[in-house]
Amino acid sequence: MRITLAAAAAALALAACVGNLKSSDPQPLIYRIAAPELAGGDALEVDLLVARPEAAPGLGTNRIATAWPGRRLDYYAGARWAGDLPLMVQSVAIEALAGARRLRSVQGDLGRFRTTHVLSLKLESFEADYTGGGTPVARVALAVTLGRQSDRQVLASFTVVIERPASANRLTEVVAVLDAAFARALTEVATRSFDALQGDLVRPRAESAAR
Repeated sequence: MRITLAAAAAALALAACVGNLKSSDPQPLIYRIAAPELAGGDALEVDLLVARPEAAPGLGTNRIATAWPGRRLDYYAGARWAGDLPLMVQSVAIEALAGARRLRSVQGDLGRFRTTHVLSLKLESFEADYTGGGTPVARVALAVTLGRQSDRQVLASFTVVIERPASANRLTEVVAVLDAAFARALTEVATRSFDALQGDLVRPRAESAAR
């Protein structure tokens, strides 16, 4: 028994030593995308659910994607998004839409309150495109569906595509233009969604007045 206990103690001591060793591998650089500041406007009696976005193959990860000739997809080494891209996009979209203060409430899939409308996004592109050679182009494409929660009626369906060339083939520059391209895409999504929501609220009133 004493031999067994001594061996176990030695194994634990060795494990503790190994656990305290620092890896020589460099830690990846972590990047976030920022929520754009949206323009204000008329308040809308809408409780919006922003669903977790779908992602095209290869984009549902925390790795920063690059596109190459031959339809090849790759990722930057030593760099990551702060979280899985779909969840990060959902979080930023909720923050931006709530910050506009035009809607009664904005929440995600885990929200506990009643919602009147649903905004669904699909990430069709969110990468640095090297297919043209030279410095990359940041490309963000969002497919959007907006509808009522009550009867699943689609109010708007469209795709926003934004491309911005990087000024240099440097990671910090590429991430900056990806951030800017996404901000522009989300701003357009918000503008068109607000218009569709406003139209949906006005329509019943107009129909009621016509009776």
